[in-house]
Amino acid sequence: MNSLPKFRASLLQTARLMNDEINNLLLPHQLNSSFWQALYVIHQKGGCTSIEIADYLNVSKPSIAKRMNALIDLELLEQIPTEDKRQKKFVLSPNGKILFKTCSALIDDFESELLQDFAQDDIVVAKNLLNQLSDKLIRSKQGL
Repeated sequence: MNSLPKFRASLLQTARLMNDEINNLLLPHQLNSSFWQALYVIHQKGGCTSIEIADYLNVSKPSIAKRMNALIDLELLEQIPTEDKRQKKFVLSPNGKILFKTCSALIDDFESELLQDFAQDDIVVAKNLLNQLSDKLIRSKQGL
Protein backbone atom coordinates (compact mmCIF):
# COMPACT_ATOMS: atom_id res chain seq x y z
CA MET A 1 0.00 0.00 0.00
CA ASN A 2 1.35 3.43 -0.98
CA SER A 3 1.89 5.65 2.08
CA LEU A 4 2.56 8.88 0.15
CA PRO A 5 -1.06 10.11 -0.12
CA LYS A 6 -1.50 9.49 3.62
CA PHE A 7 1.73 11.38 4.30
CA ARG A 8 0.56 14.31 2.17
CA ALA A 9 -2.83 14.40 3.90
CA SER A 10 -1.19 14.32 7.32
CA LEU A 11 1.30 17.02 6.37
CA LEU A 12 -1.40 19.33 4.97
CA GLN A 13 -3.73 18.77 7.92
CA THR A 14 -0.94 19.47 10.39
CA ALA A 15 0.07 22.63 8.52
CA ARG A 16 -3.54 23.90 8.50
CA LEU A 17 -4.03 23.20 12.20
CA MET A 18 -0.75 24.88 13.10
CA ASN A 19 -1.59 27.85 10.88
CA ASP A 20 -4.97 28.21 12.60
CA GLU A 21 -3.32 28.24 16.03
CA ILE A 22 -0.79 30.85 14.91
CA ASN A 23 -3.62 32.97 13.52
CA ASN A 24 -5.34 32.78 16.93
CA LEU A 25 -2.15 33.94 18.65
CA LEU A 26 -1.67 36.83 16.22
CA LEU A 27 -5.28 38.04 16.04
CA PRO A 28 -5.09 40.30 19.14
CA HIS A 29 -2.15 42.07 17.43
CA GLN A 30 -4.07 42.72 14.18
CA LEU A 31 -1.93 40.16 12.37
CA ASN A 32 -2.45 36.82 10.69
CA SER A 33 -0.04 34.18 9.47
CA SER A 34 0.25 35.79 6.03
CA PHE A 35 1.31 39.10 7.56
CA TRP A 36 3.56 37.25 9.98
CA GLN A 37 5.36 35.43 7.16
CA ALA A 38 6.18 38.74 5.48
CA LEU A 39 7.40 40.27 8.77
CA TYR A 40 9.49 37.17 9.43
CA VAL A 41 11.23 37.33 6.05
CA ILE A 42 11.93 41.05 6.41
CA HIS A 43 13.32 40.47 9.90
CA GLN A 44 15.47 37.52 8.80
CA LYS A 45 16.92 39.40 5.85
CA GLY A 46 17.27 42.71 7.68
CA GLY A 47 15.12 44.32 5.01
CA CYS A 48 14.11 43.25 1.52
CA THR A 49 11.97 43.96 -1.50
CA SER A 50 8.51 42.58 -2.11
CA ILE A 51 9.96 40.47 -4.94
CA GLU A 52 12.40 38.84 -2.52
CA ILE A 53 9.54 38.14 -0.10
CA ALA A 54 7.36 36.65 -2.86
CA ASP A 55 10.22 34.43 -4.02
CA TYR A 56 11.05 33.29 -0.49
CA LEU A 57 7.41 32.48 0.34
CA ASN A 58 6.62 31.15 -3.14
CA VAL A 59 3.55 33.38 -3.50
CA SER A 60 2.43 35.89 -6.10
CA LYS A 61 3.86 39.38 -6.17
CA PRO A 62 0.40 41.02 -6.09
CA SER A 63 -0.48 39.16 -2.88
CA ILE A 64 2.75 40.42 -1.30
CA ALA A 65 1.98 43.98 -2.41
CA LYS A 66 -1.36 43.78 -0.56
CA ARG A 67 0.38 42.49 2.56
CA MET A 68 3.00 45.24 2.41
CA ASN A 69 0.35 47.95 2.09
CA ALA A 70 -1.58 46.55 5.04
CA LEU A 71 1.57 46.32 7.17
CA ILE A 72 2.50 49.90 6.25
CA ASP A 73 -1.02 50.98 7.25
CA LEU A 74 -0.46 49.26 10.60
CA GLU A 75 2.81 51.24 10.89
CA LEU A 76 4.86 48.06 11.14
CA LEU A 77 7.00 48.67 8.04
CA GLU A 78 9.01 51.48 6.57
CA GLN A 79 10.22 51.89 3.00
CA ILE A 80 13.83 52.79 2.43
CA PRO A 81 15.37 54.03 -0.81
CA THR A 82 17.19 51.64 -3.13
CA GLU A 83 19.50 52.22 -6.07
CA ASP A 84 16.78 50.90 -8.37
CA LYS A 85 13.96 53.44 -8.02
CA ARG A 86 11.47 50.85 -9.31
CA GLN A 87 12.07 48.69 -6.24
CA LYS A 88 10.84 49.35 -2.72
CA LYS A 89 12.88 47.94 0.14
CA PHE A 90 11.02 47.29 3.36
CA VAL A 91 12.35 47.21 6.91
CA LEU A 92 10.57 46.82 10.21
CA SER A 93 9.58 50.14 11.76
CA PRO A 94 10.27 50.71 15.47
CA ASN A 95 6.69 49.55 16.17
CA GLY A 96 7.25 46.60 13.85
CA LYS A 97 10.37 45.55 15.74
CA ILE A 98 8.52 45.63 19.06
CA LEU A 99 5.54 43.70 17.71
CA PHE A 100 7.80 41.20 15.95
CA LYS A 101 9.59 40.48 19.23
CA THR A 102 6.30 40.07 21.09
CA CYS A 103 4.69 37.80 18.49
CA SER A 104 7.86 35.84 17.95
CA ALA A 105 7.92 34.98 21.66
CA LEU A 106 4.26 33.89 21.52
CA ILE A 107 4.87 31.64 18.53
CA ASP A 108 8.09 30.24 20.02
CA ASP A 109 6.23 29.40 23.25
CA PHE A 110 3.45 27.72 21.27
CA GLU A 111 5.97 25.68 19.28
CA SER A 112 7.85 24.65 22.43
CA GLU A 113 4.63 23.57 24.13
CA LEU A 114 3.53 21.68 21.03
CA LEU A 115 6.81 19.78 20.80
CA GLN A 116 7.51 19.24 24.50
CA ASP A 117 6.34 15.62 24.52
CA PHE A 118 8.52 14.58 21.60
CA ALA A 119 12.10 13.32 21.78
CA GLN A 120 14.69 15.83 20.57
CA ASP A 121 16.07 13.25 18.13
CA ASP A 122 12.60 12.77 16.59
CA ILE A 123 12.20 16.52 16.17
CA VAL A 124 15.58 16.75 14.44
CA VAL A 125 14.69 13.87 12.09
CA ALA A 126 11.30 15.43 11.27
CA LYS A 127 12.85 18.85 10.64
CA ASN A 128 15.52 17.33 8.39
CA LEU A 129 12.88 15.43 6.42
CA LEU A 130 10.80 18.59 5.94
CA ASN A 131 13.89 20.55 4.85
CA GLN A 132 14.83 17.82 2.37
CA LEU A 133 11.30 17.77 0.96
CA SER A 134 11.33 21.54 0.64
CA ASP A 135 14.72 21.50 -1.10
CA LYS A 136 13.53 18.80 -3.51
CA LEU A 137 10.38 20.78 -4.35
CA ILE A 138 12.42 23.94 -4.92
CA ARG A 139 14.84 22.10 -7.22
CA SER A 140 11.92 20.56 -9.08
CA LYS A 141 10.30 23.97 -9.54
CA GLN A 142 13.58 25.34 -10.87
CA GLY A 143 13.85 22.43 -13.31
CA LEU A 144 16.96 20.97 -11.69
